[in-house]
Amino acid sequence: MIDHDALTSPERLVALAGYDLDSPELRSDLDALCARVAADLEVPISLVTLVLDSAQMNLGQRGIDGTWVSAVGGTPVEWSFCAHSVGNGRPYVVDDMSADPEQRDNPLVRVDGVAAYAGVPLVTGAGHVLGNACVVDVQPHAFSVAELARLEAAAAEALALLEAHRVA
Repeated sequence: MIDHDALTSPERLVALAGYDLDSPELRSDLDALCARVAADLEVPISLVTLVLDSAQMNLGQRGIDGTWVSAVGGTPVEWSFCAHSVGNGRPYVVDDMSADPEQRDNPLVRVDGVAAYAGVPLVTGAGHVLGNACVVDVQPHAFSVAELARLEAAAAEALALLEAHRVA
């Protein structure tokens, strides 16, 4: 369940505003990270997201070019799988979306064909969860401990890239 109080935390939102999110260098580096993660985990989609109070923003991406999600740069927060990590700071993993009572009716599952998701939160030194490093599969996928460890490493790398683009 999405923790809307955590999503709207003023401290977390101020932390999100402290980065140069329009930096082409940041976006390029995150896209490259996503490409490596997708290849390593043999999944079609990898993202680095930031979860705002009402939307999820895709900062880095692999595998969604040409989709509406890419065109608009994210999803409504109500559809966001990544938003589940904001309140508790823990990875969120669903191996089979169609069998998950909370996610099976999500439009990203029903319409866009998301079948599996694994995401690891981007947690700042101050404890703010900014978003996730995540992967999506179009078929059910039982994510292994090694795959989740790779996502944890990707989250740490993504956070380091973000920190290099801190403006406030």
